[in-house]
Amino acid sequence: MTIPSGLNFGDKVALIAPCSPVNTEQLQPAADFIEKLGYIPELYSSCLCRRGYLAGDDVLRADDINRAFADPEIKAVMAIRGGYGGARLANYINYDIIKANPKIFCGFSDVTVLHAMINKFCGLATFHTPMPAIPEMRADKFSCECLANILYGNYPSELRNASECMECLCAGCAEGILTGGNLTVIVSTIGTPYEIEMKGRILFLEDVGEKAYALDRSLVHLRDSGLLEQCAGIILGTWQDCDAPQNMELDWIFRELFEPLGIPVIKNVQCGHSVPSLSIPLGFRAKIVSQLENCGVFFHSGD
Repeated sequence: MTIPSGLNFGDKVALIAPCSPVNTEQLQPAADFIEKLGYIPELYSSCLCRRGYLAGDDVLRADDINRAFADPEIKAVMAIRGGYGGARLANYINYDIIKANPKIFCGFSDVTVLHAMINKFCGLATFHTPMPAIPEMRADKFSCECLANILYGNYPSELRNASECMECLCAGCAEGILTGGNLTVIVSTIGTPYEIEMKGRILFLEDVGEKAYALDRSLVHLRDSGLLEQCAGIILGTWQDCDAPQNMELDWIFRELFEPLGIPVIKNVQCGHSVPSLSIPLGFRAKIVSQLENCGVFFHSGD
């Protein structure tokens, strides 16, 4: 993976809406947030467009990505929000432009599919980060500090929760390239050209607003596709508003499906749709240590 360079204060950051449209009242606060971090926000066309549940048509949204990477004055490209629609851009993104102009690319949720495309077809590491149109994330000091470090190029060597400790779900240690993101989106890529690479990798998973049976269904689909058994290890993020039935916990579902794999699994990593939220480098080499008394995730960007 190519590791993009960090920014200098005063550099331009492209704000794009590759998925769902942005509420107009969130545009200025999002731009102000980037300015407070020390950078110049550039609002691209998709941030101002709406086509049903999409931020403009597919060609327009993809063209924003292509133009942002091609513009030498733009030093980072950030999804202003997620939602739905990222997968529709696959045939319109110019991967040669992205590969020739490596830059920091940020976002999460439905942006997971764009991370997968850029990681796979461009060999460029990307960053699972909070997005500026989300008020709760803009207001959280820890989440903002994590994102600010990414933009500055101060990439993490270790993940540290803001509060609460990471916990061992399945014991062991493993190393591999970190990949993943939103579980529902990941499952939707199976069988497509942009299916996320999992062989020998550390898989990060999170989701929001899903019932226990829906999470179970997605994980069983991953298992039965043969992809889960290829992973070196698994990191479980947050599961905001994911309800389990009475007398059942999500951990029970995870243990049922992960323990037979015989690989290490860490849970309670504060990254996903909840606040606070870590920023995670996708495409970096990671080592996970999952033990009852000691859990950690460590990174290095080289081979």
